[in-house]
Amino acid sequence: MRRGIYVYPWDLQEEGTRAVAERLRAAAIDTVSVATAYHAGKFLRPHAPRRKVYFPEDGTVYFQPRAELYGRVKPVQSKLAQEFDVLSELAKEAADLAVSGWTVGLHNTRLGEAHPDLVCTTAYGDPLYNALCPAQPQVREYLISLCTDLGRGRGLREIALETPGYQAYRHGHHHEFELVELTEPVETLLGICFCPACRNRAKASGIDAEALSRLARSELDHFFESGRAPERDVRSDPEWSAFHDLRASVVTSLVAEIRAELDPSVSLAIIPSVQTPNDLCWREGSNLAELAETADRLEVPAYQCGEEAIAADMSRVRQAAGSTARIGFILRPTWPNVSGSAELATCVAAAEANGAESVAFYNYGHMRLQSLDWIAMSP
Repeated sequence: MRRGIYVYPWDLQEEGTRAVAERLRAAAIDTVSVATAYHAGKFLRPHAPRRKVYFPEDGTVYFQPRAELYGRVKPVQSKLAQEFDVLSELAKEAADLAVSGWTVGLHNTRLGEAHPDLVCTTAYGDPLYNALCPAQPQVREYLISLCTDLGRGRGLREIALETPGYQAYRHGHHHEFELVELTEPVETLLGICFCPACRNRAKASGIDAEALSRLARSELDHFFESGRAPERDVRSDPEWSAFHDLRASVVTSLVAEIRAELDPSVSLAIIPSVQTPNDLCWREGSNLAELAETADRLEVPAYQCGEEAIAADMSRVRQAAGSTARIGFILRPTWPNVSGSAELATCVAAAEANGAESVAFYNYGHMRLQSLDWIAMSP
């Protein structure tokens, strides 16, 4: 079973790619998943030599994009990448480690604010600037070009594509805040996109998106006024279910287009959800079985807390994706997800029991170096 770890370019730059690679080899790591396109953050870094608190640039890429490959929506190169070529550094200092390009796709506030007509839109018409809509043709062109660009001559074995679809309402956006308790159905309704592209696709499929948007507003208005829960099941009601199936087809078809254009020598892994547990992945338009068939494999975060909850989440993912799906699981080898090396080892064993072909650990820069010792002791 392959063993990988997620890393940021700024950690390699500050600590030295060679030094980090030596630590990873000592922990029996054979794959580095390095951020090649990423969003904003405020990150605490326990072992950083400087800048213990780090703010990455929002919505930028960590390589030199080929401008001629892109249409209206173009990636923005980070300032860090202009002075530090992380992919070249890994090729030079860690040639024995496989490299995966960890690519955040449609969660991009910088590009959303630059192209407000291409973002997801609530039933009220509010733009969600942090979420480019996968139904928009120009957004699809951007993501296909981004993955194609990364897959050409950059030494990547794989692209691990995160957020290839819709975003849930809650995504940890800067100062995301409310003073009413949002129930799961309300969160779902707030995150459903009713932009013109989604409405047009719905109409072409015989779905009345206008009626659904009115229903969503009515249900949300009642909730905001009195706290009353939505009367119709947002997932299983026949009309909502048909709309969710349509959203899933939007995402799956986009992944299929990316795979068709991507260099055949580069594998495509899909990170299908940022929700916990993975049962909620349908909110993002992720059908695990369909994505597993369309991409080369799934790379699934198992971010529950405690070995029993993590193992149960893995089991449900396997059941949903199917017995033949190629799956890798991502574990957090640190607080609050696991308590120590023994619990981490149990989780790694559970991944293997659920037919995982790989296990990866998130994230080198966020964890204590002690976690590398836990990884080294896991099976």
